[in-house]
Amino acid sequence: MVAFVNKNIITAPILQWSVGLCALVTLYLAFCFGSASIYAVATEKNIERWVKHPQDVTSNVINETKQTILEAIDYHSSHPHYYNLLGKTLEWEAYLSTTEDQIGILQQAKKAYLKSASLRQNWPDTWADLLSVETQLQGGNINLYFDNANQYGPFIPTVNSKIAQVGLENWQQFTPQRRSIIIEHIARALTHPKSQGEMYRYLQSSGLLKFACAAIIYNPRGYDGKVNLCKKVLK
Repeated sequence: MVAFVNKNIITAPILQWSVGLCALVTLYLAFCFGSASIYAVATEKNIERWVKHPQDVTSNVINETKQTILEAIDYHSSHPHYYNLLGKTLEWEAYLSTTEDQIGILQQAKKAYLKSASLRQNWPDTWADLLSVETQLQGGNINLYFDNANQYGPFIPTVNSKIAQVGLENWQQFTPQRRSIIIEHIARALTHPKSQGEMYRYLQSSGLLKFACAAIIYNPRGYDGKVNLCKKVLK
């Protein structure tokens, strides 16, 4: 006699096992991504504090923050923003380090930014950060990073500020065409509510306010009188 086995008896346990496994995987991923997000937010808050109070930044705080963002990357190694935060943390480490160590740390920051860019190629802030690091390293990709940041983020306040500052600090390195673009970013940074305060303080503290305003007002492209601040500065 041939014994017939009910297929439902066999498939039911397999189905239950599969559902249980999927649930465990989902919970594990949720835990990993949630933990990574917590570490990343903590890193962001630290960097924001450093920008506002650079005099309070210490090597110990930077090392702790670096370990924090590395934990985030361990939990979620394909998230582009986490590598960008690592790059920013390393830039601060380079800022506080001795001259002998700066180049090596900046190269690590560049590597982190490049990893971020490879995961999210059209994100302008990363290209602007790469531009900043590359000018400090006096590397050969300054124009490439400049063009990418300008292409992907022409009207993003953080990108406007970064291109403006890097451009002014390295004015002689850029062609007349790129200088004209730098002036546009200065104008945008001075008119956007999210960047105008920071940009004004930078220009004032660096002694470049009148130079920047003159470049804006007399630039052939013109700015339709939108930068009212510069009219007052040049009176």
